[in-house]
Amino acid sequence: MINRKSKISILCFLVLLIASFGNVASADSLTKKLEQCKMEFATAHNKESTQKVAVAAKLKHMKLMKEILHELNVKNEDKKLTNAELQENVMVMSHLLEMLVVENLNQKEQSWNMNY
Repeated sequence: MINRKSKISILCFLVLLIASFGNVASADSLTKKLEQCKMEFATAHNKESTQKVAVAAKLKHMKLMKEILHELNVKNEDKKLTNAELQENVMVMSHLLEMLVVENLNQKEQSWNMNY
């Protein structure tokens, strides 16, 4: 018969196991969303895309960017990050920043004139 300490240790082990798989699933979800985001961005800026397809891709791209940022905020809330997690966050944020810069290059001259 299993005693009480054994039951508690088995329960703790299962909780830790589930939590670790949750982090792996979250990282996998983030990677998939980032790849989808890049694909939608490429479609939105493809010269061969029709205007309707480009606008739909741009909207999907913006939605995915918001989801990625929200997921990062939730995942990192009140948590001390490891070096690997920090590196992953920086890589994801750099991809998002790169897409935002390319997206807004056309408006750079206009905003420059308004600011100065």
